[in-house]
Amino acid sequence: MLSALEVRERAAVLSGADPAATLAWAVETFPAKVALTVSFGGGGVVLAHLISRIDRSVPVIFLDTRFHFRETYDFKRRFAKRYGLNLVELTPLTDPGPLYETDPDRCCFLRKVEPLERAIVAYDAWISAVRQDQSATRRATEPVEYHEVNGHSIVKVFPLARWSRADVWRYIRENGVPYHPLLDQGYSSIGCWPCTRPTAPGEAERAGRWSGSGKTECGLHTFTRKT
Repeated sequence: MLSALEVRERAAVLSGADPAATLAWAVETFPAKVALTVSFGGGGVVLAHLISRIDRSVPVIFLDTRFHFRETYDFKRRFAKRYGLNLVELTPLTDPGPLYETDPDRCCFLRKVEPLERAIVAYDAWISAVRQDQSATRRATEPVEYHEVNGHSIVKVFPLARWSRADVWRYIRENGVPYHPLLDQGYSSIGCWPCTRPTAPGEAERAGRWSGSGKTECGLHTFTRKT
């Protein structure tokens, strides 16, 4: 496992690297100890496509909240089969029911955060498609970060951190990568169906998530502590 200083030094080296180079570094540096999380609703398909070219043995974690759109499940299955992904599906320990109506933070915790928090301690590096331009809460994201969770150190790798939404779509089109069908129906960020709506022209990419609630994050990228 790299130290916090070593991670910061590597982050400086990779600051201008393209996503493929950053991914390759993560796979080579943390053999059998790196995982990619993908919701199959956005730019994560870019990383899943790249992983299929670099090392198909890397676990691709999908958090099955039991509240995804039917289109998400269908697309996930087709994409994973097409690219031979090592798909790992995590589910909640309990079914909290329609908790999203009264306590969306708790709902996200039980359906997303807790299952991943339980699983991620088996890895030394976690790859995700978070980008700086997605929201104000993500603007400080760096391609490589050192985090801690429950006494466990983990390197978070964000190969698309400095990409724009336009960069993601350019990659998808130039490489013929399939994407979620609801993206053609006005959705710009796709999560669970009770908490996701289409966005209007000019709205922020994640404006359709937990609309009107003041909530901006599900907690997946806030339960670890950056050091």
